[in-house]
Amino acid sequence: MRSPLPDDLATIVTWPRLKRYCYFFEEAVETNQIWTLYRGSWAIEQSNGYQTFPLWPNGAFATICAIKQWQYFKPIQFTIEIVLNEVIPMLDNSLWFPSIFQTPSDRGTIINTQLLKDELLGLM
Repeated sequence: MRSPLPDDLATIVTWPRLKRYCYFFEEAVETNQIWTLYRGSWAIEQSNGYQTFPLWPNGAFATICAIKQWQYFKPIQFTIEIVLNEVIPMLDNSLWFPSIFQTPSDRGTIINTQLLKDELLGLM
């Protein structure tokens, strides 16, 4: 699938959290891409008492969230296989929770790693 056009980006980031959540998984499975931010360490955020690890369906969405404390972070891409076999165990070991599809104005949907795995495998 093509990268979203700027107009698409502007529209998609205004979608309600649940719609962005569903879009994340559909897009991730279709493109075999999941994105986060990195700069010598992962972009981790404290939210509602949890340390969260943001994930996006496309590098463009990660880029627009590389602001404030993440302004020097760069998008990094994973395949679903890497997420399932390497990222999820890392998150479990670090006690970090996936945060699905943050926007500059919304923290996204915080889930546990089992749900991340189940959602990905359920759509494959």
